[in-house]
Amino acid sequence: MTALSGHDAKLIHNLAKDILTEPEPVRVWPLLIERLTTDLPVDLAVLIDLDWNASTGHALTGKPDWLHQAPLDALINAHMRVHPLLRHYAHTADRTPLTLDEIADDRWWKSEAYRAGKSAIGIDRQLALPLSSRTGQVRGVIMSRSGYGFTDRDLEYADLARSLLDAVSAHESVILGVPKLGDPAEYGITAREMAVLTLLNKGLTAYAIGSRLQITEKTVVKHKENIYKKLRAHDRVTALNRARALGLISPDPPAD
Repeated sequence: MTALSGHDAKLIHNLAKDILTEPEPVRVWPLLIERLTTDLPVDLAVLIDLDWNASTGHALTGKPDWLHQAPLDALINAHMRVHPLLRHYAHTADRTPLTLDEIADDRWWKSEAYRAGKSAIGIDRQLALPLSSRTGQVRGVIMSRSGYGFTDRDLEYADLARSLLDAVSAHESVILGVPKLGDPAEYGITAREMAVLTLLNKGLTAYAIGSRLQITEKTVVKHKENIYKKLRAHDRVTALNRARALGLISPDPPAD
């Protein structure tokens, strides 16, 4: 693959910036999906979460907006086990972005599943951005185009975007486990800083926090410095005590 152009590198930079500066965590995934449809570009993109063993799945968010009216869950539950991309990620540890053209054979293009998707939402060429997930789960973004396939440039962009989406997913898993307490925004604490603060409260080191959130140790240290400044603290103990007093974290360190 060739290196991304300066324009494409700027797109990735802006995507990362949008992730880090979005004040509402619930808005991050819709924002990312919207950006992916524009940056590649594609006709549609949808975030899916499948339980392969139970043969059930859901479309969590997607673009364009008319997708929310389409029978996505019904299509997923009826045909997920014969979809070449979903089968591949369910049965391997591979998390490389792939296209249907790379792994589908003639049976797919002639199948009832392909015809149903084509009729309902115009599925034609597809590119998958698989995210890290637990055993038996397939989670990722499926993007579709009509009429023409994906290039090496698209695949390289997708690979970089996938690492960003994995980081978002890691942050999301931490944030969702935090009890609803005080509002961090009142103190200027961002969602990313809140994820770091939560793991600090669990006693994790900067290195361990970086591993959990898929960011560098240097980035964790920078987040810690920002947290200390916003809480008017000079060390970890004081910062955690003030965060507890303000209701930002639970009074007792939560179990991991």
